[in-house]
Amino acid sequence: DRPDFVLFDLDPADEPGGFAQGVRVAHLIREALAALDLPAYVKTSGADGIHVVTPIDGGATFEETYRFAELLGHRIEEAYPGEATTQWLKKKRTGTLIDHRQNGWGKTIASAYSVRPKPGAPVSTPLAWDELTESITPCDFTMAVATARYEERGDLWAPVLDGGPSLAPALAALESAAA
Repeated sequence: DRPDFVLFDLDPADEPGGFAQGVRVAHLIREALAALDLPAYVKTSGADGIHVVTPIDGGATFEETYRFAELLGHRIEEAYPGEATTQWLKKKRTGTLIDHRQNGWGKTIASAYSVRPKPGAPVSTPLAWDELTESITPCDFTMAVATARYEERGDLWAPVLDGGPSLAPALAALESAAA
């Protein structure tokens, strides 16, 4: 009943350069989380998107993680119009969707290292931030690549499972700024 992470599910525009734009938005989220003293980890979704996750200590409710992701998404959307959006309807969207709606009880995401039912069987792959560049695509991370990366680099997702700080101070800062 207590979430142990906040998820920013990025859905890049389905157009040339869309994934590269999603990469830029992921880095903006990382910077915003760092400014709030929160860690950030990233992985491909294995489909067309990117997941940015900040682990938390389990003291927040799902409503609080939802509110936090919503506020931070709106902040980035306002600072980078056209690059990032929180607009749910695709026909009204410009830029990469920052979907905060996955922060709710019973919501599911592709877990790290899961194979996705897409051509080439791409894998939801954890990345180091310096690997998340505009030159990569989700289909770069096949089962063979993900396995080799794990053997070579270890589990880049392990810190997410180790927990994180309290969300309360960061949420309070965002709510104060939004008021």
